[in-house]
Amino acid sequence: MNPFTESTVARPLAEGVCSRFNGAATAMRRRKRRALLGLTLGVLTGLALPAGVHALDVNTATQEQLLGVRGIGPKTAKIIIEERSRAGRYDSLEDLSDRVKGIGPKKAAALQAAGLTAGASLSQPKNPSTPKTRPK
Repeated sequence: MNPFTESTVARPLAEGVCSRFNGAATAMRRRKRRALLGLTLGVLTGLALPAGVHALDVNTATQEQLLGVRGIGPKTAKIIIEERSRAGRYDSLEDLSDRVKGIGPKKAAALQAAGLTAGASLSQPKNPSTPKTRPK
């Protein structure tokens, strides 16, 4: 704009000239902001929840449930269930890593971080009310 040939006095724009100030554009920005806020809160809530909330017991899980655990594929899930039916319940995740080929200590730790448990060994102590006595 040339101040010598055109007026520099501010004047209101005619309605509908600029879509930036229309109500529809403002409403769209609000919806985008709300969607972004909801997404952010959802991600933060998912990160803040402890892994125990979504814990899966390896002794009672079906093959489909085991497939939902990060780090377990179809072959490993099948082997876990076959070994469980052959030799009984897993005492701990260490027992799982000893009995199932392809699951070592590192993988067992990763499975535990992904929410896999082995019964009451992680959620409750075996017998917390038993007093410890010293041998005489």
